[in-house]
Amino acid sequence: MSPDSFSFVGKASGMCAVARDSWSAAGLSSVLHNATYQQTNAMDRVFAICSNESSDTVGRVAMLLWCIWHNPNDKLWNDNIQLPRQIGRHAFDAWNDWYSVHKLQSNNVSGTTEADLVRWEKPTLDWVKCNVDVAFVSGSGRTSMGLCFRDNSGHFMAGITQ
Repeated sequence: MSPDSFSFVGKASGMCAVARDSWSAAGLSSVLHNATYQQTNAMDRVFAICSNESSDTVGRVAMLLWCIWHNPNDKLWNDNIQLPRQIGRHAFDAWNDWYSVHKLQSNNVSGTTEADLVRWEKPTLDWVKCNVDVAFVSGSGRTSMGLCFRDNSGHFMAGITQ
């Protein structure tokens, strides 16, 4: 089985080389080319990787597969074209971010008490509350935001995303 057959995107789209090169950029080419994982279909290959690799490597592979799958959709819907090294680097960085947060949470010996939880509070009578959230991808120049308006009973009134 060639590395191109594990791209999770069709050969007609020309994305096989992008997918293969993304594995390399993510530091996972040794997993892609490992003779142990040269099964005849992607499902068996993923199962073999999950059965034989460490949970860290499996997590990195899962993140990379998601980034490879997401790339054509991002191109189609957002006109955002990423090079293989960008896809691989994004997967690598996203996994490291997740791992760092997960490790911090698992090292928290005190645990979270109910007082530590942030809870939404209703606005006072005759007022509307607007909750805002924003996101950005560092270095990409891309941002998104969302607004949610609720009345003093907590009922949804309107929302906006961009």
